[in-house]
Amino acid sequence: MSDFIKVLALLLVVLTVFSACQTAAPEIVPEYDFVTSEGDLGGFNAVFGWSGTQGENVLGFVFDTANADYAAKRIKDVENALNCKIDIYYDPDKIIGMLRAGVMSGSQPFDIMEGDGYHLVSDVRAGYLTGLKEYLDIENTDKWGTPNMLQSMLWNDDIYGVVPFAWPELVYRTPGHLLAVNENLITSLGQPDPREFVENYTWTWDLFEEKLEEYTFEEGGYTVYALRCHPAYFSINMFLSSGVALSALENGSVVCGLYTDIGREAMQRAQDIYQVSHKHCFHPQTDSTGHDEFISGQAVMYLTWTYELTNDTKYIMYNMDNVGVLPFPQGPHATPGKYLSYHEGLGYATGIPANAKDPAASALILSAIYEPFEEYKDKDSIVDYMTSQVFHDIRDTEVILNSVRNTEYGFFKEGARKALENVLGTHDSVPQILDSLKNAYDEIVEKYMVPHYDARIAVYGE
Repeated sequence: MSDFIKVLALLLVVLTVFSACQTAAPEIVPEYDFVTSEGDLGGFNAVFGWSGTQGENVLGFVFDTANADYAAKRIKDVENALNCKIDIYYDPDKIIGMLRAGVMSGSQPFDIMEGDGYHLVSDVRAGYLTGLKEYLDIENTDKWGTPNMLQSMLWNDDIYGVVPFAWPELVYRTPGHLLAVNENLITSLGQPDPREFVENYTWTWDLFEEKLEEYTFEEGGYTVYALRCHPAYFSINMFLSSGVALSALENGSVVCGLYTDIGREAMQRAQDIYQVSHKHCFHPQTDSTGHDEFISGQAVMYLTWTYELTNDTKYIMYNMDNVGVLPFPQGPHATPGKYLSYHEGLGYATGIPANAKDPAASALILSAIYEPFEEYKDKDSIVDYMTSQVFHDIRDTEVILNSVRNTEYGFFKEGARKALENVLGTHDSVPQILDSLKNAYDEIVEKYMVPHYDARIAVYGE
């Protein structure tokens, strides 16, 4: 039995009794000094724990696809260029638990690891990952991701996770919601392509309300609704499209955007549209996903998670031949053309364990792996690929790219979504909801938002 397998076996035993302790990780001193020099790592064996994709894949790309081949070739090229060995350990269910157990036991199986940021944000705060600003050119946002996208990975004046931002497909599954549009139904109604509204900056709340009425119609004794969506997702996106962020800087202090005048206005408008003026235009949704009803033609638009567009053959782009993709319409205070989105977990967040054998060697390997593929050297080549292979129109691809660059962490597990859920989940007024949650949100700001914002300033200087 190899040493690596022995370590894995030990960790699996540890995992049966280990619960994710949220205290600071103990300082682990490496067993030896590993001297690295760029270009030759002396046969260093790096183990890369990968958890982000179900099924057989190569670094997130499904087997027997061109991108999977590019990823496999990249691993071989890096091994040859840096004189190292890279073992990929795939297990979506155990990687993060093994990271935690490895830190607590002092026997870390991974040199690099990838996982869902929804879980990793706790490990960032607990000290289970290595700060990366010393090792990577974090300001290269075209390679590693934008500051707002990496918000959950920022803590304690450093950054602890990055994403393969220069690669196609993967990070485009991270943002929260976009509007999928049945273009065939739009045409049958004699309506213009709504992509044109986005192009000419008229895709506003006012126009959206008009289209809710125009897109709702009767056919064969059934109602085809203008929009299928979950009420909580609707209120979230009304807020995000208002022109204020969830964590905002106001008069030199970090505040929760919900408690700004613009935030209150957005929540009130959401209540008015969903519960009163256009209630009859919404197809009710109670589950977290609702793509099946959209695919079957029960609604003209669907407020979809981005992963419901492309992640699996059961999803939208595999089952409809004429789908448009729109951002959520903008409120009067928003910057025209800048569409915010949010995420609950940063997809494909990648970092280095706190007690990795040699963080510098791990960082060198990670940086080499996440270089752009030769086939996608710039944004234009990624746009071409996404348009030809995934979406139906270059404008849809541009919407996705905009959404990815402007996604922010939603502080969902910290409780920051509660007010937006209550806006349409109860019949309380907006002032009542905000007043009842004021103490809870004050704690979220001080305990989570301020430290993340301070780390962002420390890392990016903004």
